[in-house]
This record gives sequence, structure tokens and C-alpha cells, in this order.
Amino acid sequence: MRYFIFLMACCVFVSAACADEIWEPIPGISESDIREVAVKGDDICMSSENRLYRSEDDGETWNVVFLARGEYGTINFIQVFRGAVFICTDKGLFKSIDGKTSWKRIFKGIGTEASSTQHIAFDNNKIYLGTGGGLFLSSDNGATWQKEQGEAGNINIKWIASLEGNVFLATEKGVYKSSGPDWKRVFITSSEETEYDADVINEAATASKLVNSIYVKDKKIFLATDSGIFTSDDKGESWQNFTSAGLGSEKINRILFKDNLYAATDSGVFIFNDKDEIWQALYKGMDASRTSSIAADNKNRIWAATDKGLYRSTKGRLLAVQGAATTIMDGSVAAPSYLSRAKSRDGAEQEKDILRLFAHEPSIREVQEAAIEYAEVHPDKIKQWRSAAGKKALLPDVSVGVDRYVTDYWHWDAGQNPDVLQKGDDAISWDVTMSWDLGELIWNNDQTSIDTRSRLMVQLRDDILDEVTRTYFERRRLQIETLISPPSGLKERMERQLRIAELTADLDALTGGHFSNQPHLYSK
Repeated sequence: MRYFIFLMACCVFVSAACADEIWEPIPGISESDIREVAVKGDDICMSSENRLYRSEDDGETWNVVFLARGEYGTINFIQVFRGAVFICTDKGLFKSIDGKTSWKRIFKGIGTEASSTQHIAFDNNKIYLGTGGGLFLSSDNGATWQKEQGEAGNINIKWIASLEGNVFLATEKGVYKSSGPDWKRVFITSSEETEYDADVINEAATASKLVNSIYVKDKKIFLATDSGIFTSDDKGESWQNFTSAGLGSEKINRILFKDNLYAATDSGVFIFNDKDEIWQALYKGMDASRTSSIAADNKNRIWAATDKGLYRSTKGRLLAVQGAATTIMDGSVAAPSYLSRAKSRDGAEQEKDILRLFAHEPSIREVQEAAIEYAEVHPDKIKQWRSAAGKKALLPDVSVGVDRYVTDYWHWDAGQNPDVLQKGDDAISWDVTMSWDLGELIWNNDQTSIDTRSRLMVQLRDDILDEVTRTYFERRRLQIETLISPPSGLKERMERQLRIAELTADLDALTGGHFSNQPHLYSK
């Protein structure tokens, strides 16, 4: 008899802790693509591309308090400071004392780049404003502004942070640190510039992608980049790669510390497990992938701005692993014999016992190959094209011609009856021409087209493999979480099983039904 594995329950052993964060979507918002979120007490501000929403009742109701349309362009960043709300837009910096009304533009640069404000920071009664045309400072609460001299005053600035009197700027060329009256580049975003820049101290100070944001916590600096996370313990003088184990995407948009370290990525929100030194995905209840901004409130909840709306978490807690058994559809419980002996095993044996439960499922490699086959993006396809193009010159161009001579087909009789129109002979000729272009044995124009198609196919294949890998391991993490930390309520159990079913359906869609066609979902 076959039994469908419905959920994991019961207690057997105690092991490492795992995160149990539950997301809930925030209703009352007409737009889905949320870019920024800022929290101050029960007041929450969030923005889409050109609207600022505000809630004063912990997210129960929302009102549009600012609309950046027409000349005001796009909202790039929002900040709440001392009760006032600041909005960085493509057409300058706007401020409202109460965050709801009486918006006033307090900065507008000269030219398009300087007017495009990207980020704002506050330190020592100074306001630092990063724009597309450089850094601006104000010491009188935004009444007047001065442009920073040198390179910092002529470069696109994406983020600003400070640490013990030092100011750090995330720019398109890397991270700059204030050094007296001058600026020193301490992190470079392109390794090609390393040999020409004397400021480079170690290899970790270079990344192949841009820095998206900077986060400072207890004298430690975190850089969120397109190629992972970098940290510094010495005020930016040296950098180290922070572990990316468990992250679904290396494109990190924001970093936050609230009891735990969080990362907002293009594959969702992740929490760092200090004990195991691994990132864990916080996906329960969230139907979104790209998370562009996160913030924490005074109730230890995390707010996430995603491409599918705004989400709020319950208070994160660490639950110890309490055991495992298998509950099947008829209600009986079957505990595998090797799990019943888990108490007497060490940690490594316990891990093997858990992983053995999924040995009958297809491996990630099998699923990836099925997805590649279904999407017709296998590398052999390009090899076949190149081989066929190389043999093209061996085949001739063939043309067939047919000529019909009709000049004397109808003609007047040249004999005894000159007034009679006579029918003559129908003269038809044909020919066959064959030609070879032997130069195509060395090179033909089809190679250029194949190169272009090859690049597009590689990009598509990488995207498919990334999606398959993320979905596969998200499903596996949820299975293990259900096994070692079973939910107590019926609603939570059903939500978890529906999520597993949803991820299974996603794998089916990516593999053309191959995943469910395997016998891995059932056991005898």
C-alpha cells in the first residue's frame, strides 16, 4: 500500500536550532512593487516607484501622502529622522515635518545628475546627501547646502554611512572613506582597476559588482554588493568576504541587524545562523523573490519591501530540533527505526538519519538536467549548430534555370499565304548550375549568429538553473524544518504542506512534469 507523506511530527532527539519566521502580507496597498520601507514606532512609511504610503496604526490602514509624478520623477529612498520624513527623488530632496502634509523641496541641484538624490544620512548635526552628481552637506537642517570638493563631489553616490567620525560613500567606483579633508578609496568595484589604484590593501577589497548599501553595527562595517557581503573590523582599512553559504542569491540589496543578521536579496530574505555559520531562507508566507529593502520596528518585527508587496514578520524565534516521525494519510504514525535510535547517535549520525529520509527523491543534478532538457537549452545544441555550420560549405548552392524561346512561336506565313498567322515550334531549354564557396570551410557568417544565440542560451540556462536550484533547496529546507520542528496547529500544518505542494508544482513547471512523474513522493 502506498502512503503519501503528509507531514513530519513527534519528538525523538534534540539538535541544532533553526529560524521559524512567518511572513504576513500587508493589505490595503494598490501597488505590488514596493521599493522602500522605513519604520518609526507605529508609523510606517513605504514607497513604490512614485508614491509614498504612510500608516499610523501599525499597518492597518494606508494613505498616499506624496506622489512623485511629472516633474518630481522617481522616489529613490525614504528616511525618517526626528519625526520628519525625507524623500530622495530624481528631482531633488523633499521634507515634511509631520510626514504627511506640507511637503517642501529643500534641495535641487544644478543639472540632472545633481538633482537626482539617491541617499540621505545624518551625523553630528550634519546632513549628508548623496546625488548622481556628488556629495552635498548641510549644517543648518537643510536650509543651505555645500558641495563636497574633490572626487567625492563629482561622482554618483548610492549610499552614505558613518562610523566614529569617518564617513563612507558607496559609489559606482567603490567605497570612499573620509580621510581628513581628502577622500580615500578603500573598496573597488572593478578588479580591472586594482593595479592602478594604490589604495587597494588586499584582494577582498575588490568586487566585480556594485556596492548597493552600507550597514554599520558595533564598529563593524557590512557592504551589500552584487557579489556577496564584505565586512571590515578596522574602519574600512581591510575587508573580508562574509560567508554566503545558504544564500539563494549573491545580489545583496540591504543588510539589517535586529537580534540576528538579516540580508535582503533578489531571492528573498535570509537570516544568519551564528551557530552553524549558514544563511537560512525566511520564506514561509512570502510569495515574492526580490526584496529591495528591510526595516525593523520596536516589536522585533521585520518589514520587507518586495516585488510582490509589503510583508511583516512575526517575532523571530529559535526553536530547538525536537525529533521526527512520519504521519501518513490514514492517521497512523510510522517512525523509522534508525530515527528511534537517534538519541544514542552523535550529531553526524543524526544528520545522516535525516537526510536518509529523502534518499528516494531525485537529486538536484537530476532535476537540473530535466529542466535543461525541457527548456531545450542543453550545450550540445550549440555544438550541433557549429558542426552543421562547419559542414555547410561542402554542400553546393544549386540553381535550375528554364528558358522558353517564343519569338517565332506565332508568326505570319512567309510563303503563299502572307496574311495567315501560323503556329511555330515551341523551343525550350534548361540548365543546372552548382557552386561552392570553399572559404566557408574556414569561416561563414552563420558563426556570428550562432555566437549571439549561444550567449542568449547561456543566460537563459543560468536563469533556469538558478530558479530550479533555489526552488529545490527551498523545498528541501521546508521538508527538514517540518521534520525537526513540526507545527502545532492545524492551520500551520496545512500552510506548510501547501507551500511544499506549491514548490513541487514549480519544479514540475520547470521540468515539464518530470519531478512528479518520479516515485519520490511516495513510499511503500
